[in-house]
Amino acid sequence: MGEFAVVKFSAEEMQSRIEGVQHRTDETEENGSPDFNICYILCLVCSVITYMIDVVVHCWLVYLYHLYAQLTNFVLTVVFIILPALVTTAFSLRWYIIDVDEPTIARPPIWKWILRVIILLLQIAPVLRYCDALVYGIRSKKARCADDILHVDGYYRRMLDEDSDAASLRLFHCFLFAAPQAVIQLTALITAVTQKIPHSSLQDFQLLAVGCSLISIAWSIASYNRSVRCARDDKENLTWFGTTLLFLWHLCSAVSRVVALSLLASLYPVWMISVCFVHWIVMSVWLALSNTQTICGSWCEELALSAMLGFAYVLTYISPRDGPTRYTYLAYYLVCFMENTGALVVWCVGVNSLQDPMLYYGVVAGQVCVFILGIILMLLYYRWFHPAAGVSQRHFYYVQKPRGKWVDNMGD
Repeated sequence: MGEFAVVKFSAEEMQSRIEGVQHRTDETEENGSPDFNICYILCLVCSVITYMIDVVVHCWLVYLYHLYAQLTNFVLTVVFIILPALVTTAFSLRWYIIDVDEPTIARPPIWKWILRVIILLLQIAPVLRYCDALVYGIRSKKARCADDILHVDGYYRRMLDEDSDAASLRLFHCFLFAAPQAVIQLTALITAVTQKIPHSSLQDFQLLAVGCSLISIAWSIASYNRSVRCARDDKENLTWFGTTLLFLWHLCSAVSRVVALSLLASLYPVWMISVCFVHWIVMSVWLALSNTQTICGSWCEELALSAMLGFAYVLTYISPRDGPTRYTYLAYYLVCFMENTGALVVWCVGVNSLQDPMLYYGVVAGQVCVFILGIILMLLYYRWFHPAAGVSQRHFYYVQKPRGKWVDNMGD
């Protein structure tokens, strides 16, 4: 598992190595070091597409809730669209402001600040970061093709930096937006089915919204692991097959968890909220007490990080530091299995199996099978597709950023 570390590029170190840059670059290409290629482009494009589709579908769902006069679902959906957008925008703006004081980062022109403000006002902060990463990647590729040795490393490092920032923001958005929205929309859909409400386009969009959110969750975690590993010299890169397996593992875990919580919420929403709240508090306290090494800039940020991770632990496990995680994973998934099983039992007791046998037995069997499949995919990933330990052959230089941005090699 990876620790929370943030990459920064040292101007002094770069200056001290400038004499050997030609030899370093030649050796880098000979050893097959990472280059901005079609794989990076596809990863960035997929991140933007999944993000935008997820947001647009839920915005349209707000309109449908208004059209069908479903006030509760309307309010919940709006709250979990606006709140995550404000949080990610605040973090992105803070990082932009802190970047101004960074001597190793050039000051952006006025037109770029205007563009940033417009994007931030539109509440789609990660999109601009992804676009910046794409621009820097293309520049590094052009510099490499033109044998502009002095600019290849700089553009490539800036691409990695922006990609890591975008992945961090996307992760915040994932747990604050996609996860709650998946539970809200699936709960509404299950309630409509059990109450025999006539089928309408609203239910189709609810199902589409749930699918988009689950894919967004899994892709956010998988792409985040990949981007952070690319940005760290002490980590081997994920292969595309490993990234796919990581995506499928987290997709199955998210599906099983969201289904269990939604089934409980469809009957007893207060119980579901109570279970999630207790889970969050216990995990946050455990993280705050177990963090013996400070990984953030201040005590307040440490508590904030513990609270954010604790909230993420409602859905999935994220390791806050390097080290063995076998027993931690065992404990976490045992807790999730017990909570999921309890939710299923409560739902099975609370509904009539004769009313809709296909839904009754299909949902229960599907939830259990998907949970087991997620565990199998996790074991396969760690057994055969997890990157080997050790230092990669890249020659880019990174040190820890002092600006309080949290970057974790989650699920790694």
